[in-house]
Amino acid sequence: MRDDMQPTMTEAEIDERRVERILRNLVVNAIDWTADELAEPLVVHYTLGFAVTGYATAKTNILAEQAIGALHAQVVAALSGWTPAEAGLGEPSEGDADFGLIDAEDSAKPTGEFTARFDMLCLAPLGSPYAA
Repeated sequence: MRDDMQPTMTEAEIDERRVERILRNLVVNAIDWTADELAEPLVVHYTLGFAVTGYATAKTNILAEQAIGALHAQVVAALSGWTPAEAGLGEPSEGDADFGLIDAEDSAKPTGEFTARFDMLCLAPLGSPYAA
């Protein structure tokens, strides 16, 4: 087959496949939910805390460490550039992160993991079903 006849993918399709590959290695959990009814009249300010945990395996310890660092960087970059489409939701901000590595001596394959914690502001009218 000639090169000019090879099927090509758009940038959006490439990005979508990359995101799908990354998402298979992530777990997201809500970790905190606090309400402030005094911040603004007739509006409740919620701070939603959530954690993203990512996993990676590799052939060596150093490659697992590099893979988990790269996955963490991709998660932070994706969330820092994301603005929720829903009205009343703010942009997430990273709090802190923990990293761990299971050495090849202790596992069939060197495995790394990280847990990054984020917060985001959510606004709801006072008296809505989400108000405290």
